[in-house]
Amino acid sequence: MPTTILASRYNNLRSSTNFVLGTSDVSAPNYGYGQALTTSSVIGTRAVDEPASASKIEAQNYENLYIDLMRVRSHQVGSSVAIANFVIGDYEANTETVDLIEESYVQGLESLATNIVTDRLVVDAANLDVASIPAASSTRPASFAWSSQLSHIFTITFDTVVERRHFFNAGGEIRLSASVDYTGSQAKTVDWQSILNSMGSTSFKAENTTNNAAVGTGSSIGNYDLSNSYKLVYSRSGGSVYARNRYNIYAKEYATGNATSAIQFKVDFVDGAPNNLDGYGIDELVYGSFNSIIESATPNSQIAINGTVYDAVVIDIVPAAALIRPLS
Repeated sequence: MPTTILASRYNNLRSSTNFVLGTSDVSAPNYGYGQALTTSSVIGTRAVDEPASASKIEAQNYENLYIDLMRVRSHQVGSSVAIANFVIGDYEANTETVDLIEESYVQGLESLATNIVTDRLVVDAANLDVASIPAASSTRPASFAWSSQLSHIFTITFDTVVERRHFFNAGGEIRLSASVDYTGSQAKTVDWQSILNSMGSTSFKAENTTNNAAVGTGSSIGNYDLSNSYKLVYSRSGGSVYARNRYNIYAKEYATGNATSAIQFKVDFVDGAPNNLDGYGIDELVYGSFNSIIESATPNSQIAINGTVYDAVVIDIVPAAALIRPLS
């Protein structure tokens, strides 16, 4: 049935939406996508001396609020989001046929706002632009066989700490993967090639690090969990005979000294001895060209509502990258 909406109820609903969609603040760093807002607050009679001075909540207010809610939710869940028509009307000009705000409609928006707050760090995969970062990637050519360990160290730098928060809050990721270019039959190298191919990519996110093929061991360590010392965020072991081989990803804060904000990553290829070296067993060398590949997954989404296309969540600035140590 039609309902009366208090300004405080509308403003609370608007604030919940803006908390997720708007500018991130250091007091709540893992909120805020850094996007422009469509709505404005309203002032009810309890906040002014004269009722005539109070703002009226109009259909346009709810239309603007609905647009912002849908922008966030479509970014989070993609094409599965359900889009309803706007409530349109002018009660003062036409009391007989105007569309009135129903209590169930407002409750639906409040439920939606609760969901977008809960899922604020979630993003639909289709709303990420994945691009290679050549400046951070590295290759060790197959010129020489190796054993023991290879390491690759690089930084990912944002212009400001706020832009870094917006990137990760909106679902941005730094993706790491690896491969071996090799056509021979040496067992240990083939095992490295096999485990890295099946590993696919691993995503470093706001509050965790996960492998996109669900292999290896991820962690609950992400952008908001770093310190000045390396933390192991992901690990992948070799096959049964070569279980002591390890692909490890570490991450830590990186002090740039010029008010920018950076993360330093270290990727280790640890070549352990085979499980069984009894008798005259030997540990083989490793051959082939090893590649450590770095990509960014940057939030970028749009939504069509009632025939109009809106930017949902668009992160314009892709972080910069630099090598500290090439794969060697």
